[in-house]
Amino acid sequence: MRILESIDRMSTLRNLVVMILTSFIVVMVMAMLTQTLVYDVYGDVTMPDTRITYSPNEITDVFNTLGQEGLNVWAQAHMLDFLFPLTYMFAIAFGLNMEIRKLSFDSSNAKKLVLIPLLAGIADYVENILVLTQIAAYPNLSEIVIMIASAITTLKWILLGLGFLIIFVFIPVIVYRRLRI
Repeated sequence: MRILESIDRMSTLRNLVVMILTSFIVVMVMAMLTQTLVYDVYGDVTMPDTRITYSPNEITDVFNTLGQEGLNVWAQAHMLDFLFPLTYMFAIAFGLNMEIRKLSFDSSNAKKLVLIPLLAGIADYVENILVLTQIAAYPNLSEIVIMIASAITTLKWILLGLGFLIIFVFIPVIVYRRLRI
């Protein structure tokens, strides 16, 4: 697979650090913009992308609390959320790939583990688009779109959790192998 070869080629400590730092900066800026431009003005709520799952009623309540103007400001403040998945999915993929190299897992199955964070990022993009469609449709929200968005949000969190779990499982194995030598 060409994507796996590209990830393998780009998996350097420098690229990993750049992606981690960029992820951190984007999250901090998004949090600051959301707090100062949205929550302080329109009401403190928890938006869908930070939840594990949500129902149409919960989203209706959140959207009603913010109102159309608050939702529009939130959507603008969260345009950075189209950069964030790119940074975190590559950070996790690079980290996983670097660990796979250190562990000398040469099988193609082990290398396919780097697809997990990439799939999480794709799910995040789909989630973002679905939430934005509902902001644009407000107050005429679609229960089906919200339920699909909720399922994709859950999938995103499962894939992210799995990606981090694999990273954290590999770390002691790497340390053990180094101490053993």
